[in-house]
Amino acid sequence: MAGIVLQKMLIMVFIMLMGFGCAKAGWIDDRFSQQASRLVLNIFLVGSILSSVVNVEMSVTNGELALCVVLSFVMFFIGAILGWIAARLLPFEEGDRTVAWLSVFFMNNVFIGYPVVESIFGQSGIFFASLTNLPFNMLLYTLGITKLRGGTGRIRFREILSTPLIATLIAVSVFLFQIPVPKLAGDLLTALAAATVPVSMLVVGTSLSHVPIKEAFLDWKAVTMCLVMLILCPMAAWWVLKFFLPVGSMALGVLTVIAGCPSAAMITILSVRLGGDGRLASKINFLSTILCAGTLPLIIYFLL
Repeated sequence: MAGIVLQKMLIMVFIMLMGFGCAKAGWIDDRFSQQASRLVLNIFLVGSILSSVVNVEMSVTNGELALCVVLSFVMFFIGAILGWIAARLLPFEEGDRTVAWLSVFFMNNVFIGYPVVESIFGQSGIFFASLTNLPFNMLLYTLGITKLRGGTGRIRFREILSTPLIATLIAVSVFLFQIPVPKLAGDLLTALAAATVPVSMLVVGTSLSHVPIKEAFLDWKAVTMCLVMLILCPMAAWWVLKFFLPVGSMALGVLTVIAGCPSAAMITILSVRLGGDGRLASKINFLSTILCAGTLPLIIYFLL
């Protein structure tokens, strides 16, 4: 399995490097990245999430589904605890400490997590991965936003209802109530889902082209936070979740992979939007995305 995972990760990294190189060459720019990311979030990911329940037979009970939702929250809180401890131990300034903590707290479960999960576990794995949208959106746009605003500000519940989250709720409803979906619609969703991996990797590569590579690798505090995120978080998540899920099960594998994903780009975006300095978040996002190409196969090899 490790060899297959490594091959798939190399393909994804190659596509990401293509996006990086095209951006450096001036063939694609920020406008492409913004437009392509909207396509991924609002169309291709929706196809992936919905096709995971429409075109795949899954033997999951309602109780097991509820358990996976609860354990998705547990996985995020494990990252939150480890990130908080690491950010407190390292000599960050107060504003940077919050950004560093949230960068470990919230992983890139969409642009990195979904493609990796789909490559390893297939469409059925996407359904389990999509459940992490529930804690991601609920926690980021409540606790995360509040912390980035310095503990003040109004929570906008409209922000919580992202397109992937809505697609997840629809997918869960289709699964629970066994709603029939026409074959043509299922084929359409599968076709849309096929674009998720390559377009996501191009977007990630394009976004990384703006980060000074040497400066990022020389920031030992950012590197340390990345190692906590990419190694300690998935190991701790696997150790805790295996008490509730069978070792070797798809659900445990998916949640472990998601826990080992790099930092979410939304932390950088929200830091800048709320008037903060996005440089540390950008560094952690860049480093963790690059390093996860090596750490994720190792995590999968030793734990799954």
